Amino acid sequence: MLAVRLVLGKRRPAFSVGLFRGVASKATPRKWTAGKVLLGTTGSMLMGAIGYDGAVNEFETVAGVQRFVRSLAIGISISVDYTWSLWGLDENGPNYERIISQVHQRAADRILNGCLTNGGLYIKIGQGVAAMNHIIPKEYISTLKKLEDKCLPRKPGEVRKLFEQDFGKPPEEVFETFDYTPIAAASLAQVFRGTTKEGQQVAIKVQYADLKKRFNADLRTILFLQDLMALIHKSYNFGWIIRDLRGTLREELDFIHEGRNSERCAEDLRKHDSIYVPKVLWDYTNERVLTAEFIDGCKINDTERLKHLKINLAKLDVALFRAFADQIFRTGFVHADPHPGNVFVRKDPSSGRPQLVLLDHGLYGNLTPEVRANLCRFWEAIVLKDHKEMARFATALNVQDYRTFAEILLQRPLELKSSKLRTRLSEEDLAYMAQQAKEHFDKVMQTLRSMPRNLIFVLRNLNTIRAIAREHGDPVDRPKVMARCALAALRQSSVGLRGFFRSVFRRINFEYQLWKSSFQFWLVSSYLKLLTRLGRSPDTSYLLDVQVDV
Repeated sequence: MLAVRLVLGKRRPAFSVGLFRGVASKATPRKWTAGKVLLGTTGSMLMGAIGYDGAVNEFETVAGVQRFVRSLAIGISISVDYTWSLWGLDENGPNYERIISQVHQRAADRILNGCLTNGGLYIKIGQGVAAMNHIIPKEYISTLKKLEDKCLPRKPGEVRKLFEQDFGKPPEEVFETFDYTPIAAASLAQVFRGTTKEGQQVAIKVQYADLKKRFNADLRTILFLQDLMALIHKSYNFGWIIRDLRGTLREELDFIHEGRNSERCAEDLRKHDSIYVPKVLWDYTNERVLTAEFIDGCKINDTERLKHLKINLAKLDVALFRAFADQIFRTGFVHADPHPGNVFVRKDPSSGRPQLVLLDHGLYGNLTPEVRANLCRFWEAIVLKDHKEMARFATALNVQDYRTFAEILLQRPLELKSSKLRTRLSEEDLAYMAQQAKEHFDKVMQTLRSMPRNLIFVLRNLNTIRAIAREHGDPVDRPKVMARCALAALRQSSVGLRGFFRSVFRRINFEYQLWKSSFQFWLVSSYLKLLTRLGRSPDTSYLLDVQVDV
């Protein structure tokens, strides 16, 4: 126990007044050094600070320190594990793949546990990592996918307390019914099912009570860890992305802002019958509680269930690509977090046709008309393989390396190497992208930093829908679908009769170039098949170098 000791002299008795002791007692004389006094004073101040934090901040400062120490320890342990396990190991050796897979899994498990325990921004970053299934190892993908909607739920008392603070009464009095068992738990909030006083089934998104208080501290921690990683690994530096977007991330904490985003999204995509955005119930919504109509459906990456429901995955992907391409190229108001937990599939109650339901509208990016126009033309040039035009419009977007920029947007090689037309990437293509990320990391980072900042939201959107399509087996040529949407956006933005005819000509030329390329490939393939049947098949090894339109 802490004690305050009064020393009366070497030969005189000393008394010890112990904490929680009611009487004085004899003690052996003990001389206090300056170090012991300082230690005792520091301990007393620390205990006092902890007590004050508990009384005023509900121990949030203490919890923040714990999250910081935990994150730092996880980062160090992962770094040490990779260094120690791979030290002196030959990448071409027989045991390398087995060992590296084990290290990947241990690292992924540590990150998952750390994100779940820390919550908030850590989970959101983990979700972003999980979408990068074209680059990072499969062990990370399978493990971090659990962050989509399986985050740790909070205690019912926290939800009740928040409602009493914001509405003046518990949720069971605000709603006709309220189920305290969450149906989803994400990075910023839990979602509950309930019924309004009017009898409507609703989904109630309730923010974690401590989220706003911890946001700034967690943001500083994440930036510190990013800077520390960049100090150790010179080429690694993503901290500038978070610094540039911190204001937008903070907007996610305001559910009124999110509700307005969802209404704007619904208005922008009203012509898409295959897209639905749940309606917000404003009488039951404030900054920390968002209430919307309840939608029953399945996640878009639940491929087995979609097949069981006999839903055509190719048509579903086309609807997904067109909706988000419309946002990117036409409206400029881009959903930046369309991970599988935020995109549901249901049967349209009125028509019975499959319908995509877009959820979680907290994070959006805005693109200026100038950026959209240049991006449209750059995307058209990618599909037509017009390198001169790619260079021209990349420069207009402040990007010098148009090839790297194109591959970042596509998340696939600019030229596919194959002996047949296909939409799904081969293992060779995936290996190429992984190699590019590894060997040309500096070039990738330079391209990211030079382009307009809000294109970060576009990249996040594109990368996420690409990951969804990959789980469906890539049944559709995504770049072509989006290029047609880009041309349609240019046509709608054309002014005057001359602009109209110019846009129509661009579309005709675009379709002709695609048809010509496909027809030429068909002719070559048919000729080779004929020679094979006649027993005069030539050496076809050169076909590995045939470039196919993306």
